[in-house]
Amino acid sequence: MPKKNSGKGEKFLIERIREGEEHAFEIAFLKYFNPLTKYIWKFVRSEDLAKEIVQEVFTEIWECRRSLKPSGHLRGYLFEVARNKALDYIKHKKIVDQYISESKRQKRDNLNKKAYSYDADYSGLIKEADKAINDLPPKARKIYKLNRNEGLTYKEISEYLDISIKTVETHMRRVLKKLRNRLSHFVPLYLLLTGMFFISFF
Repeated sequence: MPKKNSGKGEKFLIERIREGEEHAFEIAFLKYFNPLTKYIWKFVRSEDLAKEIVQEVFTEIWECRRSLKPSGHLRGYLFEVARNKALDYIKHKKIVDQYISESKRQKRDNLNKKAYSYDADYSGLIKEADKAINDLPPKARKIYKLNRNEGLTYKEISEYLDISIKTVETHMRRVLKKLRNRLSHFVPLYLLLTGMFFISFF
C-alpha cells in the first residue's frame, strides 16, 4: 500500500533536483533506474539498450532540471520521457533498416543489370565471331580452325596442308587482323592491340 506522503516526497525531490542538489538526483536515480529499465525493455527487447536509454533520460533530466515543474509527478514524467526515447529509437531503427534494405535491393538490381548486359554483349560477341570466321576465305578458315580448334602448330599445319610455314603465318596474320577489325566494338582496345583476347578466346 503506497505511503500517503509519496506525492510530497516526489515534489520534495523535484524541488531539490531543480536546485541542483546531487544527493536528491542520486535518490531519484537509484529509486527509478531498475523500474524504468524493465519498462523500456518491453519496447526494445535489449537490456543493455534499455539501460542506455534510461541513462540518457536521467542525463537529460539533470541537464534540464530547471524546467522541471515543482508541482509535477516525477515518476510519471520519467516514464513518459523514457517511453518517448524508446519510441524514437524504434522509429529511427525502422528508418535505418529500411534504408539498408533499399540499398541492398539497389545493389542486387545493379548487379543483375550488369550481368544481363554482360550476357547480352558476350552472346553478341560469340555470334559476330562465328560469322566473321565463316566469312573467311576457305583456306584461311581451314588454317585458322586447325590452329585454334584442333591445336595444331604452324609447322604441323604446313605439313598437313603441304604448304610453307610462311604461308601459314601470313594467313593467320590476315585472319587475326580481320577478326580484330570485325570485333573491335565488343573487345577492349588494349586486348585488341596486344592480341591477348584472340590468344585466350579463340
